[in-house]
Amino acid sequence: MKINFTKQNYQDLVNLVAQAAMNHVVINTKMGQPLDIVALLHTTSINTLNDIKASLVKKIRNIEDRDEWVEADPDELAAIKAQKELVNLVVGWKRWTMEINANKQKKAELTKKLDALKESTKTPEDRIKEMEAEIAAMDAEEDFK
Repeated sequence: MKINFTKQNYQDLVNLVAQAAMNHVVINTKMGQPLDIVALLHTTSINTLNDIKASLVKKIRNIEDRDEWVEADPDELAAIKAQKELVNLVVGWKRWTMEINANKQKKAELTKKLDALKESTKTPEDRIKEMEAEIAAMDAEEDFK
């Protein structure tokens, strides 16, 4: 599965993280535990973040669905929408980071297999030439001193 986290998403995340850090934004979990931006980025699981996002969506819906006689506070609504966007981008970033790390690990494994395959297909003459080149390189280092 390919995670579709773009450079623009990353830039939006950076901007929201900076705003959250500067304004001391705290987002509460369903159990009421306050999480700052560092906790959201580095210690909170994707499942917990998705729960938080669902809770924020519900809050937004509740505010927007109030009857026409009760005026919603536009600042409160904007703050909750910004928190939801922040949490959503953190989820995307975490998934993207996991994908990048998995790809690095897979690349390392494939590189190791490729090197082993190359080594297994070398003739004795190729190995002799490599060793002679290595010895010559060591001799050149000694001559320089």
